[in-house]
Amino acid sequence: MQAFLISAVLLGLLVAIGIAAIVAVRSWWLDPEADHGDWESSLVGYKNLRDKGVLSEEEYRKISTLVEPHVRLDTKESDRQPRAGVS
Repeated sequence: MQAFLISAVLLGLLVAIGIAAIVAVRSWWLDPEADHGDWESSLVGYKNLRDKGVLSEEEYRKISTLVEPHVRLDTKESDRQPRAGVS
């Protein structure tokens, strides 16, 4: 009986830790202030690779079509942010 209670308590703690980890990752992921990556600098890096001949033009176009929606979303969100000192 005592082993069952210890197992149940350990299982409860494990579930609680898992839920806390999921909540923490989700709040970080949905945080609009968090910098999840600078898409524009990534695109410039890929352009440099294309210019050096590491990437073909076709590969660069595929990458840029994947990155451009993120760049557009980032610029739209930054346009909505009120500027400091502007009323």
